[in-house]
Amino acid sequence: MNFASNLQKLRKRENMSQEALAEKLKVTRQSVSKWESGASYPEMDKLISICKIFNVDMDTLVNGDVDIEKVDKESSINTKDLLDKFNTLMKKIVCLFESMSFKEIIEFLVTIFILILIILIGTIPKELIESLIGNGLLYDITYVGPTLNNIFRLIVDILYSVFSIVMFIYVLKIKYLDRIKIKEDVDKEIVVKEKEKRVEEVEKIIIKDNNTNSLSRMLAKIIIYIIKFFVVCFLICPIICIVVFAVMIGFLVLFVIKGFPLLGVLLWVVACLIISAICFEVPLNFVINHKNNYKRIMITLLISLILIIVGSIIFAYHFFSITYVDSLPNDAKTKEIKETIDMNSELTIYDNYYSDIEYVIDDSLTEKIEVTVTYYDYLIDRNIEVELHDNNLAIYEDSPKEISFNKVLDGISDDFKDNKVYNYDKLNNYKVTIKSSSNNINIIKNNS
Repeated sequence: MNFASNLQKLRKRENMSQEALAEKLKVTRQSVSKWESGASYPEMDKLISICKIFNVDMDTLVNGDVDIEKVDKESSINTKDLLDKFNTLMKKIVCLFESMSFKEIIEFLVTIFILILIILIGTIPKELIESLIGNGLLYDITYVGPTLNNIFRLIVDILYSVFSIVMFIYVLKIKYLDRIKIKEDVDKEIVVKEKEKRVEEVEKIIIKDNNTNSLSRMLAKIIIYIIKFFVVCFLICPIICIVVFAVMIGFLVLFVIKGFPLLGVLLWVVACLIISAICFEVPLNFVINHKNNYKRIMITLLISLILIIVGSIIFAYHFFSITYVDSLPNDAKTKEIKETIDMNSELTIYDNYYSDIEYVIDDSLTEKIEVTVTYYDYLIDRNIEVELHDNNLAIYEDSPKEISFNKVLDGISDDFKDNKVYNYDKLNNYKVTIKSSSNNINIIKNNS
């Protein structure tokens, strides 16, 4: 065994990355990679430092065959290393905000918002799983069902909370913090580069760190797949929103063409459709490992905001210019139907069934009663029926034979053109006139 193989074995034993070892030795990761590949050899002071880090002697490191099982490992976590890593993390966060431009700050805030939104949307499938398994399966178990349900929910909540925190920190780390180099790191690189030989070309090869053990790689893949699963579940919501908003746009365009003052609402819905498309695109790019174009996303969000503002102004203008009229339009004409029914001593009619009932005395009608119904014939062709059922005078509205939505839209849009909104609920009112002798009317009133 040679030095290159021994160094690689010792580093893997400690689960230490090339970057971590380079940081301890105050060299670059490329230098550690060259040592392990045999392309170069460290200086004496670096060899001594390596021996101290891995607790081996010089002869074993350079000429011997390292037996990983026989080499003593540190039995406890180095508290100083943890504090150093935390201190470095805090410095990187400070450097991150100090080095950000206004545009980058906006991009950072958008990323935070999207992460929080994904975490909140992820609670939907979590609640579904808790309901299906906890309430559906465990709760029905005799005696211990409620307890098992509570335990299961607690475990799922804890796992999802840990998963959310890990996802949040991991995304911020790989997207922002790993790119930040604090002043100490820069100084180290300058010192190392001064000691190293000049090279003609800067290497731009990304060296894969294959020293991570298989268990770590497997856990990382599982976490990524879990994240992508929740993201895919989240994609259902923006897809539904896109379909709904697209259909609404079609209807609103028709209403605007007909003359309805809904242009402001149309701009709102268009803005919502754009935002829904962004909420679909960004998570989808994460799932398919595609890079997001944040510049285009920011411009699109800005356009959506402008549409919302303009739509609000237009809607407010139309809203405050409309007058509400508690009546029907002047062209709302009325129709009448008349029916003659035989009088009997048990005939009844209930006043609260109808909008208005008027009794007219005509003593010439001793054996008959004459029923007249006056109703509005506007926008919808109504079909009023008068019948006698079990001595009860029934006046009801049958379903219209056909409804012309185009006619309804044209009628209402004509009203809007005058900036007026009428009380169309009065179309349901109709007047009933009962004509018969005074004796017959008294009998009907007493029976009712």
